[in-house]
Amino acid sequence: MHEYSLAFSIFESLRARLAQPEMLPSRVTRRASRIKKIHLRQGELLVLSHEALKEAWRIITEGTELEGSELEIERVPVRVRCPGCGYEGDAKYLAEEGWHMRVPILSCPRCGARVKIVEGKDLAVVALTVEEEVGAS
Repeated sequence: MHEYSLAFSIFESLRARLAQPEMLPSRVTRRASRIKKIHLRQGELLVLSHEALKEAWRIITEGTELEGSELEIERVPVRVRCPGCGYEGDAKYLAEEGWHMRVPILSCPRCGARVKIVEGKDLAVVALTVEEEVGAS
């Protein structure tokens, strides 16, 4: 279950970051009382169960300063670059009736050559929603 290891990596990364207030924007360190939501961007090529990731997050954060925080996951479509003709943009997809998902085609939609993936295979923390302390301005 790689969702658990991903959740643990996110957890460890955030805890390390929170332990170094100089690495955070000053408005966060001055007014934040707790992190409510962690905003993630998930590339379409990274196959994972959102339910399993969120459940792993709940278990891992129990009893910590991140307990009760939620993961919000945005899916990022695959973008490609063709070294042959210079195309850069969205990948074409193969989808058949009855399939549960679309499958990106990793060849150039313009010339058919092999492409490089520009975006769509990573998982990244892109933002945090924090709860401000009462009376903070």
